[in-house]
Amino acid sequence: MKRAIISDIHSNLEALEAVLDDIEDQNAQEVYCLGDLVGYGPNPVECIDRMMALKAEKKICLLGNHDQATLFDPDGFNSIAEQAIYWTRERMEQARGVYRQMRWDFMGELPRYHHDGNCMYVHGSPRNPLNEYVFSDDIIEETKMEKLFSIVPGYCFQGHTHVPGVFTENRRYYRFQDLSDGLFKLADEKLMINVGSVGQPRDRDPRACYVIFDTDAKTIQYRRIEYNVDKTCKKIFEIPELDNFLGERIKQGK
Repeated sequence: MKRAIISDIHSNLEALEAVLDDIEDQNAQEVYCLGDLVGYGPNPVECIDRMMALKAEKKICLLGNHDQATLFDPDGFNSIAEQAIYWTRERMEQARGVYRQMRWDFMGELPRYHHDGNCMYVHGSPRNPLNEYVFSDDIIEETKMEKLFSIVPGYCFQGHTHVPGVFTENRRYYRFQDLSDGLFKLADEKLMINVGSVGQPRDRDPRACYVIFDTDAKTIQYRRIEYNVDKTCKKIFEIPELDNFLGERIKQGK
């Protein structure tokens, strides 16, 4: 079975649509989203609607820290991210139609983690599913990595950093760029797998990123998808409440 795992959409409708089209082309039977549907980008309502529209039996959707900030308060956010959250909240409140309350209900019911056999799915980390970052440099932090892997049942899929890569229990790290054709063969060792970001990649590759988890072949296939970055940037530049930096960074993938 093929399971598409996406994360960090961040209100980027063009990237999300391109990724969902590719997921269909890959014949994935399920779509798991690891959170952050909103924040930073210009189309929060449309991205929520798109995720809500996926068939219930095909999807799992988790809560991200930007989703929580939209529901409650953006504590600890920088000024640019905070302003984007307040605009997102206002946009959702102003949206007309019968789906307005359904969107808030959908967001409010998102779980923080999901377990499936020897796999766990989180936004941040196994230890703190919502807010903890796991960066590539953390492989030298023996205590941190031991604590994280002690929680991992087999494989942990996560997002949050917007940087795709695979952490092994023996503290090796594989970047997307290190993998031939983006393919990683799963072995009999614990792994933490960052699936990258759909809407705001930060590995200096502006293409949208997600993974296909083939449960039969036991492989992870990273997929990089072109989308209309200029269209998304133009939308951001036209919204005074969204800092122009948010448009420039998706052009540069950082």
